[in-house]
Amino acid sequence: MFAGKMMELRRRCPDMRVIVTAGNHDSAVRHEAFSEVWLAGGVEMIGTISHDYSHNIIEIPGKAFIGAIPYVNSRFLPENYFQSLLDEIATRNNTGLPVILMAHLAVIGSDATGHDCDDMLIGGVEATPLGGLGEGYDYLALGHIHRNQAIGTKARYSGSPLPMGFDENYAHSVSIVDIDVHGALPEVKNIEISTPRPLVSLPVSGPAPWVEALESLVNFPNDIPAYIRLRVTDDNSLPSDYRAIALAVCEDKECDFCCVTLDRKPVQSTADDKSTISIDRLRTTGPLAVARMYANARGEELDEEVISLLEEAIANVENFERES
Repeated sequence: MFAGKMMELRRRCPDMRVIVTAGNHDSAVRHEAFSEVWLAGGVEMIGTISHDYSHNIIEIPGKAFIGAIPYVNSRFLPENYFQSLLDEIATRNNTGLPVILMAHLAVIGSDATGHDCDDMLIGGVEATPLGGLGEGYDYLALGHIHRNQAIGTKARYSGSPLPMGFDENYAHSVSIVDIDVHGALPEVKNIEISTPRPLVSLPVSGPAPWVEALESLVNFPNDIPAYIRLRVTDDNSLPSDYRAIALAVCEDKECDFCCVTLDRKPVQSTADDKSTISIDRLRTTGPLAVARMYANARGEELDEEVISLLEEAIANVENFERES
């Protein structure tokens, strides 16, 4: 699907330069495995970083310099890499072309509504201060957070064009950015995109016992295409075969049942607490957050040394999976 859409874009806009960087859910190696073939089709795939910046600086003659940096765990990113790359662009930019920096990461202070967050991670990615991305760019095109938003005057998350989760209850869009010359402020135009298959949470009034939640699905109009999440109170009313039941209800409907989320009332944890976590919640919770939940259930708290060791282990596993 992705390859087909990229080639369709090239056919419609043959003079357009298309630059794609890998995100935190992508395999860096797979992203670049056919980079030469992609390049022949007019699409530049950037999955890794190079220490001499040659791989990540793209000059569009007469138009702009692009610093294309894919997602890289901070533990594997050379110190001051962003600023060093921007400094290298500055030495080459003798005609005052606009400088655009691309980065897939989480910026501290951004609105991460819809993402799983804790004190240090946003959607599984370590949060970074905006100042850590260097100076010298005219526009910073940020990826990762799904909500469209400006970060200062020159940085922006365009956001995802479609909602990626049920808690993203905000408008989605794409951004068109115009920059005349190096040093000029970017002019941004947002184009809101209507969702052809919206994500709907039922019951609309909020979590309810399983029977009531299921009834709201039964009463959902047959002719409305949508993805459905059922919100169920955690009162032991959820049957083990809930998924099969919900799928059967949707057989003659245009909507698709996706998942159940359990509304769990907070309880005071003790060392003897036998609390559990649902599969649906586990799938959307980062490993560090799960470790914290486990420690809290035992009446303990993770210290900084343990957190650092866990982060290193998670980063190594993440890097291994991306390279596999």
